[in-house]
Amino acid sequence: MDFEKLFRPGILGTRPYTPGKPVEEVQRELGLEHVIKLASNENPEGPLPAVLEAITQAAKQINRYPDAASYRLTHRLAEHLEVQPGNLIFGNGSNEVIDMLIRALVSPGENVVYSEHSFLVYALTAGVHFECGRAVPLDEHDKHDLPAMADRIDEKTKLVIVCNPNNPTGTYNSREEFESFLARVPRNVIVAVDEAYYEYAVAADYPQALPLMKDHPNLVLLRTFSKIHSLAGLRLGYAIAHEDLVAQLHKTREPFNVNMLSQAAAIACLENWHEVEGRARRNREQLEWMSTQLAELGLQVVPSQTNFVFARCDRDAGKLTQDLMQHGVIVRPMHAFGLGSGAVRISIGLPEENQTCIRALKEILA
Repeated sequence: MDFEKLFRPGILGTRPYTPGKPVEEVQRELGLEHVIKLASNENPEGPLPAVLEAITQAAKQINRYPDAASYRLTHRLAEHLEVQPGNLIFGNGSNEVIDMLIRALVSPGENVVYSEHSFLVYALTAGVHFECGRAVPLDEHDKHDLPAMADRIDEKTKLVIVCNPNNPTGTYNSREEFESFLARVPRNVIVAVDEAYYEYAVAADYPQALPLMKDHPNLVLLRTFSKIHSLAGLRLGYAIAHEDLVAQLHKTREPFNVNMLSQAAAIACLENWHEVEGRARRNREQLEWMSTQLAELGLQVVPSQTNFVFARCDRDAGKLTQDLMQHGVIVRPMHAFGLGSGAVRISIGLPEENQTCIRALKEILA
């Protein structure tokens, strides 16, 4: 049977998302005992003790379905953000919320605008939904080209996605740039701002998008507990949006899409929000150290507002990645992002992990 004839072109033309290699896989393939992973922008510090305790207590009830409405989490986060519970919707990672937006908004013949060199899930999700994506290259500074993105909007555009700070380059668009962009977007086009890394941003002119929602009801903010809160393994993201938009998105949400352990862990994170500042500070210290070390090794380092470093070197990044793996260090080449054969992304690890990475690079590049 020719199964390919059953599927839409967008499915056939899409390559599945390929994540960074797991530590266990590299250990198995290369016979290494000690391997560090600096490939997936995870928080190396791990979850807080209070979070682990909350998960342990919640696990006693996993014979039951979770609260489908995430009532306690919704109200606790609404209190923290000073919004209404009706402004929030949760997903199995912010990936699922992106999927909800595209499925709910886009009909055949309509389109979604996003950066060509940003989080791969935008293109993947747009591809499988009626091949609706319109990709716009980054500008010469590896930032979102917001004027060019605004130019791509037409009467068939339903959604624009801006990742700020951007993954995988670590760059950001300023408050002035973002507000100028919003002024050009028609009110009937939804603007989703992916703020997965907003807690790490320290630039004085980084835009705080939440206050802008008052004057821009078409604005949707996407955030996650995966990064600074160390819950990547539990998959929990959320959107902040106008309550009327959220009400419609709930119609596309899978039943029980946020599991019981994730809800308990996220509440514990909110109860211990005071830990965020220290985590962000320690990340910034290591980010600056890594950036300096990489530059001294001759790599072209792009200034970052995240928990990773994007850099270019004068050799093939795929080969460099393989060489680093032989030294027990997993990083991410950027071939799939279309950012050049020498582009690589290195997540910020613990100090000793970062030092191991630099020692390996010195040996390889020498």
